[in-house]
Order: sequence, then structure tokens, then C-alpha cells
Amino acid sequence: MVRVREKMGEQEQKRKTNFNPSQLTTKVKKTVAGIPAYNKEDSIGSIIHAAEEYVDAIIVMDDGSVDRTSKIARRTDATVIRNETNMGKAAAVQMIVKEAIKMDADVLVLLDADFQHDPDEIPLLRKPILEDGYDLVLGSRKLKESKRRGKGKIPFYRPWGQFVLRICSYTLSKRKYSDPECGFRALSRRAMEAMKFEKAGFFVESEMLYLAEKKGLETTEVPITEIYTENGSTLNPLKHGFGNLGIAITYISEKRPLLFFGISGVVLTIIGLTAGAWVLYIALAGKGVAVGSALVAVLFIVIGVFIVLTGLILNAITRLIVNVIAEEKEKEAMMDERVVSNGSDRALIRAIEKIRKRKKKG
Repeated sequence: MVRVREKMGEQEQKRKTNFNPSQLTTKVKKTVAGIPAYNKEDSIGSIIHAAEEYVDAIIVMDDGSVDRTSKIARRTDATVIRNETNMGKAAAVQMIVKEAIKMDADVLVLLDADFQHDPDEIPLLRKPILEDGYDLVLGSRKLKESKRRGKGKIPFYRPWGQFVLRICSYTLSKRKYSDPECGFRALSRRAMEAMKFEKAGFFVESEMLYLAEKKGLETTEVPITEIYTENGSTLNPLKHGFGNLGIAITYISEKRPLLFFGISGVVLTIIGLTAGAWVLYIALAGKGVAVGSALVAVLFIVIGVFIVLTGLILNAITRLIVNVIAEEKEKEAMMDERVVSNGSDRALIRAIEKIRKRKKKG
């Protein structure tokens, strides 16, 4: 018996000495690719096969396609979600984000279905999240390190449209991005949970930057390849461009009322003052009073001042609403803490009562 115990003791000692902390299992970060698609039967299969090499799962969001996009995507291992009608890119991306959270994804990489984004660059977007702790990584086609590929020509109007969208994005996010409208980007789990879109359409990229600034997310850009295919975009450029501009203006007026109405009012007031100064100059020169011009000048000044006051009032209301919501959340958090603490106190009282009963029985 003594020898058996000695051998068992030696084996136990060997187990302790051979223990390696690196053998402990650690959670492997899960990467999911999200592909919003609309009538992309020609490319959806290829983009899925190209992306699956770099990710653990793929989500295809078919936004009301009338072709075989869903049918082809379902032949692969991708998870396919389909809208019966076209609801816009924002709704598609929102559904992808929700599905990625259900999959317990740590990183979500969004890319287009038409190969305007290179799946081989997925690791470039994922790396800053996994290694540097960023929450939102934007692919940029405008950095010095960015490359260009493809035979397609850049439409002459595109740089102007991008310039306007950059101004809108800067107004919302308060940060300059070289390529804010690029849809090739990666989100951390924290960023996924923060994305609650309000606007429809293709303004989702700029709204994402606004939400990132609002939630205090860490963002960065990485250079990617600029790809223009010969077929180009299937969207109507005028409808797409002016539609996004309209959404952007509406969104800025809602989220930054003082800035939007303030600038508009100041511009109108300056025009009115300039016109009034010109009318006064003519009158002092003895050439008579231009009544019509004077009325127009007064009208511009009155409207300008009214718009500035409107901006101030809306800004005050917005801040008041934000403060009320913040206070309500604080109250809810305090109530939750009280419930938890009360629950723990009750559990402690029950434990003490059980010990007393055992002592009495003993």
C-alpha cells in the first residue's frame, strides 16, 4: 500500500511539472463576412468563394433581387437572408449586423457583391481590430498607399459627388476621412452593437461614422485597392447622388440643428445686409430709394434671423431630450443595482437562517 501511494504521488508530481499554461484553450476570434446584394447573380457565387478563405462564415443579404441571386448563394455554405422587396442598403446592412451578432461574431467585414472590393484584402481590415483594438476600420481608396485596378473609367461627376459626401460625413462625425463613403469596412463586436440605423438608402456609410463618433468608438483607415469594372455601377447616378444628398441634409438638420440652421441663417442675413448696404449707398448718392431692393433686403434679414433662432431652439430641445434620456438610463441603472444588491442581501439572510437551523438541529 505504501509503494502504491508513493507511485501515485510521483505521477501527480509529474502532472504538475509537465503542466503548460499555453495548453489552456482560448477563444478563437470569429470573423464573418457580410455581403448585401441586389440582382448580382453574375458575381455572387464567385465573391462568396473568394471571401470564404478568409472568414469563418458568410452572410448574404438579398435585398429583393428579381434574378437568381438567392438561388446561387444558397448553393454555397453562406447564410442567405432575403427581403421580398428592395428596402435599401441601410436595411440590408442592419439585418447583416443582427445576424452576425446572433452568430457570436467578433469581427464583421462588409463588402460589395460585384467585386469592387477585393476579398483578398479582408485580413487588412480585420487586423487593426484584432491586434490594435479598433472598433471600426474603413477601407480607403484615396490614401497614398492605395492602388488602382480595373479597366473601368471613373465617371467625371464622381469626384464632385465624393467631395460633397465627404463634407457631409465630416459635419456629422467631426472627423476627416479620406474615403468615408467606401462600403468595404470592418466592425468589432462593440461597433456591431452600436449600429442602429435611422435612415434608408446608401447613406448608411456616413451614418455609421456618426454613430461611431456618438458612441465613442475607435476608428481608423487602411489602404485598399480601387477597382472599377467595365460594367460599372447599375445605379442611376443622378437619382443615387441627389437621393443621398437629400438624406444627408435631412440627417444633418436633425442631428446638428444649430450648425445646419445657423449657417443657413447667417448666409441669408449676410445677403440681406449686403443688399441693404447697396440700397443705402444708392440713396445717399442721391439716386433715390430702391423700394423693391430694400424690401428684398429686409426679407432676407428677417428670414435669416428667424432661421438662426430656429436653430438655437431646436438645438436646445435636442440637448434637453438627450439629457432626459441620459437621466432615465441612469435611473434604470441605479434601480438595477438596487435590485441586484437587494437580491444578494436576501440570499445572505437566507444562508444565515439555514446555518442557524442546522445549529439548532445539531
